[in-house]
Amino acid sequence: MRRFILISLFAMMMTFVFGESPHGIGFNKQCDICHTTDNWTKIKPTGYNHDTTSFPLVGQHKTVGCRKCHVDLVFSNAKTACNSCHKDVHQQTVGLDCQRCHNQNSWTVKNIIEIHQKSKFTLTGNHAQLDCNQCHKSASLLRYDPMRSDCIDCHAKDYNATTNPSHKQSRFPTDCTLCHNQNNWLSATFNHNITNFPLKGGHIGVDCIKCHATGYVGTSTQCVSCHLTNYNATTNPNHTLAKLGTSCETCHNTTAWQPSTFNHNTATTFPLTGAHIGVACNACHINNFNPIPTTCVSCHLTNYNATTNPNHKASPSVFTTNCITCHNVTAWIPAPLFNHTSFFPISSGRHSGISCAICHKNASNYTTFTCVTSACHGNAHNQNQGSTGCYSCHPTGRGG
Repeated sequence: MRRFILISLFAMMMTFVFGESPHGIGFNKQCDICHTTDNWTKIKPTGYNHDTTSFPLVGQHKTVGCRKCHVDLVFSNAKTACNSCHKDVHQQTVGLDCQRCHNQNSWTVKNIIEIHQKSKFTLTGNHAQLDCNQCHKSASLLRYDPMRSDCIDCHAKDYNATTNPSHKQSRFPTDCTLCHNQNNWLSATFNHNITNFPLKGGHIGVDCIKCHATGYVGTSTQCVSCHLTNYNATTNPNHTLAKLGTSCETCHNTTAWQPSTFNHNTATTFPLTGAHIGVACNACHINNFNPIPTTCVSCHLTNYNATTNPNHKASPSVFTTNCITCHNVTAWIPAPLFNHTSFFPISSGRHSGISCAICHKNASNYTTFTCVTSACHGNAHNQNQGSTGCYSCHPTGRGG
């Protein structure tokens, strides 16, 4: 019997030496690197150098028994993926790359913040102090199911509970980062300049609720939507009676409600030029800024009636109420635009530049005039025809 055992062992040794290795095809290491002649199953402590393989043993892997990973003698069958030896306690909720969080020295994760920074949601501010379970509700089961990273996904309760202002009632956007930061939930700030109504001038610092009294969505940006009370209360001029437009920006700016400015040249059909510039509004708009005529006489009838040299009122056929026939907007006197040629040419000759009163002796009636005077024309023909007679023969003022 003893002889049979020896023969069998010898045969096995010959198979190992001259035949295929039980550790797999291509494994050509010397047996005595790991084995001793005393006991075939006893492995030398300083045996095979695992560092020469594609899976060096580091950390706790150094103390693990070979059969823990090599479940059979064919060494190439051993898998190097973590989950081939280690149970996926996270149940495939974080993937199979265990080395993203764990290392070979300790299974315990100690740098969770650093690891989280590599995700799509970096932990900053107060988020870095939170317990994982506060966001990852299944973390107690070691599951870290993928979750959304929008603020509202975790803070819907805060959003709905906020009353000053009421986010839900006002239909605030659910992008919390527009107002809040990750350091302090209560120190909310909102950059109004990203809206279509930037805050400037007197609007800066105004309490939000002053404009958003009925909510924060769909608030009108028209001035009158906030300033209707100011509009109705204004008496100088009375905006309501005058039916002034409610486009406040026509006269006012955002720096201060007063003083106001009005561009008469662009906002009306009557541009202010010459002496009209600087005239007090009430001088023309005596009827609470209701629409007024733009004819000169509508404002200057008193001037027309009071003029005596020449007397406009006494000679309405000559001095019509169409003031621009003689006057301009620069000054009321002199009247440089009167066209005497339409009555009698005086633009040349001895008549040019002479005073009106030389011929028009009656200042109250400029329809009468005289040619026969000692200073001008004597009665050369010794006829009692008066000036009318002269004019009938000398229509241009020259001898004929």
